[in-house]
Amino acid sequence: MTFWRAAHDTVFRPGLAAPTATGRLSADAIIGRMPVLDAFDRPLRTLRVSVTDRCNLRCLYCMPEAEYVWLPRADLLSFEEIDRLAGIFVGEGVARVRLTGGEPLLRRDLPGLVARLAARDGVRERSLTTNGVHLAASAAALRTAGLDRVTVSLDTLQIDRFERLSRSRDLPAVLEGIAAAAAVFGTVKIDTVVIRGENDDELTDLVAYAGRLGAEIRFIEYMDVGGATRWSPSRVVPREEILARIGAAAGAPVEIGRPDAAPASRYVLPGGQVIGVIASTTEPFCADCDRARLTADGQLFTCLYATRGADLRGPLRGGATDAELATIIRGVWQARVDRGAEARLAVEGRTSFIARDALKARPHLEMHTRGG
Repeated sequence: MTFWRAAHDTVFRPGLAAPTATGRLSADAIIGRMPVLDAFDRPLRTLRVSVTDRCNLRCLYCMPEAEYVWLPRADLLSFEEIDRLAGIFVGEGVARVRLTGGEPLLRRDLPGLVARLAARDGVRERSLTTNGVHLAASAAALRTAGLDRVTVSLDTLQIDRFERLSRSRDLPAVLEGIAAAAAVFGTVKIDTVVIRGENDDELTDLVAYAGRLGAEIRFIEYMDVGGATRWSPSRVVPREEILARIGAAAGAPVEIGRPDAAPASRYVLPGGQVIGVIASTTEPFCADCDRARLTADGQLFTCLYATRGADLRGPLRGGATDAELATIIRGVWQARVDRGAEARLAVEGRTSFIARDALKARPHLEMHTRGG
């Protein structure tokens, strides 16, 4: 019996809306539904959608190898399919949808997908994570389409270092994109992966840059997820060290919390600037993770460290109704016991999570494939 058939045969739980006569969930059934809970009572609230596995950069912490195996283009979900699945996820409690990649702005007419999501009742926030190279040309159209927020990856302000970290000299385009997004959206978030010996000497410069833009910068501990084939514990700069270095230059950061299951602990500096630190490696926040990840070819993953996903594309293209797809999603989330970052923390002699050869054989294990 296939996974889909087993899920298809699952009976709806009491209290959940039943499908209509057509097999599709009605609008009333979708809007305002309580989120489905996993085995640890964590709600399904956030959906990260990778719209493409391809990227125009080759960042050291994500895609450091020379060659990659790409998903077949025919397998990638259309915008119509993504929109339909997003609507079903909303029916299970999702309120926030984030578009990711790879690099999502490589997907043609991305504002068209944003507009579809903006037209959906129940989606409280639509956001985008991008490397920023093509953002200047797209920011206004994305905002007009209904995008609420943009996060841009920026790991250095030095062009030679940018080239070493990303194998690209597109830093001026990224900075232009950040400025354009800040102007169009009113603010922007900046994500910086901190790697010891690579860019950890730029913490205060990056804080100052973000402050000039009125942006909130978030420093991310280097994670040993799939794709980080050159990770080692010695290259991780932990949260307390990040805060100590920034505090020595700008004054002691005061914690203001990590609201609404957000990944970043947030701090305010004496001058009023807000910064964040995502300490996934040394102080995981698995206990309140509410995120599901949908790959560009329709595989559902419930953790960055998960080694198996659930196929939604097959049932979707095979004629499954919305109600049947909802049953699959609900079953996957209810069975979820992932606490991947916590499990990694307990590993002695910790090295890269997935070996390079295994990544070539199973590209779904790559972080750039499942949306970071």
